[in-house]
Amino acid sequence: MPAFHLAPDIYFCASDGAYIFLDARTDRYFAYTGDTARLFSEIISTDRAEQLSQDAGQFADHLLRSGVLLRPASTGRPLMACTAARPDASCFEQARRLTTDSKSSEWALMLTALVRSWSLKRTHSLRGIISGARRWKKNVPAGQAKALDEVTERTAQFLALAPFLFTTKDACLFRSLFLMRFLATKGIAATWTFGVRLVPFGAHCWVEYEGAVLNDHLEHVGGFAPILTI
Repeated sequence: MPAFHLAPDIYFCASDGAYIFLDARTDRYFAYTGDTARLFSEIISTDRAEQLSQDAGQFADHLLRSGVLLRPASTGRPLMACTAARPDASCFEQARRLTTDSKSSEWALMLTALVRSWSLKRTHSLRGIISGARRWKKNVPAGQAKALDEVTERTAQFLALAPFLFTTKDACLFRSLFLMRFLATKGIAATWTFGVRLVPFGAHCWVEYEGAVLNDHLEHVGGFAPILTI
């Protein structure tokens, strides 16, 4: 049995010798570097708390008090960093080129996706938004995987109509949530990825499918380490 579990709404990844965390309860990012990163590495590498060094044990107690870690008997998650691979391609430019051929027959689905996405974002914390997005993806019928070309065409439809519904300056979180919801209505279970970088610190999110980014350039998202995927 592991010595500790991760709290349900805490996510983390390893990047550049540090551990970066997302607390979805408070929509807050934080990082452990240097000595604290070394101590956290010791904590996640043991299955018995009594085997920790004195400093690591004290740090583990601090993380327990802070609600980052839980005792094994609690309803937590495995104490593991995000292992999602960084995307290796992008269909964004191809989808943008296809927008000129997109039809307006998807207005009804776009408006429905907009209302659902806006309502979720306005009435829930990040924890609630993540939970809602997971439900949307879970409700996509199984056994109907789409080809990447079809997903790119659906993304093109979204990109063609989206500027009429919200500004391009809207945060990446809402743009990605909206796209994920629209694709879900078309039977496409896309992946919503949250990424972080340490220096300079930054957080970003995007939508991808089969390792290909749909709504951003690969050169941009490639600088972020995945910390959470939905």
